[in-house]
Amino acid sequence: MDQYSLEAFERYPVVRCRPEELREPAEGTGVNRFRTVEADLRQRPEFSGPTLLALHISREETSRPEETESALRAYGAGLCCHPCLLGVTLRADGPQAIRRRLWEAAAEAFSPIRLIIPVTDAEQLDYTLKRDIAGGLLAPIGANPYDTCEAFAEQGIQRLYRRMPVLVRAETDAPENAADYAEQWHASAAENVPDAVTGCRIALRRLTYPKRLSSGGFAPMRFWWTNRGPAYRHGKAQAALRLAGDNGCVLPIPVPDAPEHIPLADRVFNGILRLPAADPGEYRLEFGLFDEKGTGIALCHPGRTADGWYPAGMMRIDLVPRPEYEHVWDGWDPDAYYPLFDPKVPGTK
Repeated sequence: MDQYSLEAFERYPVVRCRPEELREPAEGTGVNRFRTVEADLRQRPEFSGPTLLALHISREETSRPEETESALRAYGAGLCCHPCLLGVTLRADGPQAIRRRLWEAAAEAFSPIRLIIPVTDAEQLDYTLKRDIAGGLLAPIGANPYDTCEAFAEQGIQRLYRRMPVLVRAETDAPENAADYAEQWHASAAENVPDAVTGCRIALRRLTYPKRLSSGGFAPMRFWWTNRGPAYRHGKAQAALRLAGDNGCVLPIPVPDAPEHIPLADRVFNGILRLPAADPGEYRLEFGLFDEKGTGIALCHPGRTADGWYPAGMMRIDLVPRPEYEHVWDGWDPDAYYPLFDPKVPGTK
């Protein structure tokens, strides 16, 4: 054991689990695609797969603002829960006051579907950002991508990818290196850029927990999450653990105060978790990330179950009380001893 390794500073014997990571993006991670469907208020298009709805309201319709706003709200209410709808853009002709009124109506009517704002539409971008109704950005890649680069700089929105998704769409005259721009703009999804790596690629780099734990007792656990994709994941995400026995029993382990937001690079979370009452023996420890609807988020690990769980080794439970685990970190900061050595990847020497 090296004098600078983590083991030299441990207060109790621990299991250091490093789940295997996939070399290629897993389904649902790192290869997000969408398509744009254009429509007006008289059309109700069919959606298949992630879709960006591009609505257009004509000058003739904006001449009847009350009627058009009512129709827009009804239109949005009918689509706001569609599972394939990624976002909606709204282009309205007519007076400025009417356009702004319709932007606000669209953001409210389609919620929780995001109102996506083209980065080249300075007026709409400025208005919706000030009123906090912009839900995302649409960055086109044309013959001269520097036009979009200048739009990002002029509007001062280079870091908005941290708050909202950026959708990138390549036009027919886009250059061959369009994928490079999609990655530089931290695209959450792309259209017509087949070789672009987009979205988040979240993995659990390491999970640390004691080798032996008490039934119904406390478990000091350390999670080291990482995001290797070019984009943040937007929306709430709840980490979860469970124990699975050979007899078919499944015991959930609450993970309170886990980070809901995983940025680019790493996020470490330490928690003293309370284990459920369980019979003595060995259990499979499984982990997952779940959205606000309880749907499992695809992670960059193999072994995903149908309901979104991933394997994380074995946990041994016994009836020996260990009350010291509840306050084991009160006088000892595990983050003060940063691990200088990664544990071995499973299956390697």
